Amino acid sequence: MKVPKAFTLIELLVVIAVIAILMAILIPVLGAAKKQASMTRCLSNHRNLLYGWIMYSDDNDGLLMCNGACYDTPTDKSPWVHRPKDINGNDLGSPAPPTITDVDRFRGIQQGSLWKYIKDVDAYHCPGDNRRSTRRSPRDCFRSYSISYAFGSMREGDLSPRGGYHYFRKMLEITGAPQYYVFVEEEHNGSRYGENEGGWHLPMAGGMNRLPNPGSWTFYDPLASYHLKASTFGFADGHADRRKWMDKRTLEFIRQNAQDPSSHSGITLASPDNEDIHWLIEHFISKKRVE
Repeated sequence: MKVPKAFTLIELLVVIAVIAILMAILIPVLGAAKKQASMTRCLSNHRNLLYGWIMYSDDNDGLLMCNGACYDTPTDKSPWVHRPKDINGNDLGSPAPPTITDVDRFRGIQQGSLWKYIKDVDAYHCPGDNRRSTRRSPRDCFRSYSISYAFGSMREGDLSPRGGYHYFRKMLEITGAPQYYVFVEEEHNGSRYGENEGGWHLPMAGGMNRLPNPGSWTFYDPLASYHLKASTFGFADGHADRRKWMDKRTLEFIRQNAQDPSSHSGITLASPDNEDIHWLIEHFISKKRVE
């Protein structure tokens, strides 16, 4: 008798079913592994930026780098990054035109005071930040990181307290450096400049955001969450870490900012007793420097 060499229909269906089950198992695992690799690269970016931030202070008698992004003027060269520039080095205007490109943004980064120390544009971009492929110009921003307003002046010569606290002006003023984050992942889609604007701010004026008063806890400047419901931070001692967001209101605040192009300066959103805001306040600035 001749033995048939072809698969039967039932055998083919079994094989297809097994392949489908394996794919259903492997795809989420591979996706999580990709996100984990993205976070590892992002943490490395934080450490590189912190290295340049510390080196700048060493070269400038302990003075901290200006934290203001996109607020440069023709005479003030102090910002750590500048607003996007055209091929002639001119500002693109505010709001930025839809014709803005990554190259325009690169020129702004390269004119900043940090570029002398970190000459790699990819160090300024989190690989998990997909705005360049999901947002329409000019909201398709490149730079993923901002400096906390707790560190350094917004502009050259700025000496006034900011939003209820006295920011750190020099490295020697920072006590407990491992506790306080300098670089923050930010998704500032309401910016007028086609790039994350200003520094990252946690207002404390008028008794807002005081640890003993959980009823006053309030979000303001945008955050980004590119890493499995977590965000990454770079701390003043040079280390980087992630914060897994625990309160669903935090993720809703992040989602709302990401989707609302009108949120120019962030959304003021009260969130009493939110343990994530508790963490942000605790690691923002020393209690001794709060007014």
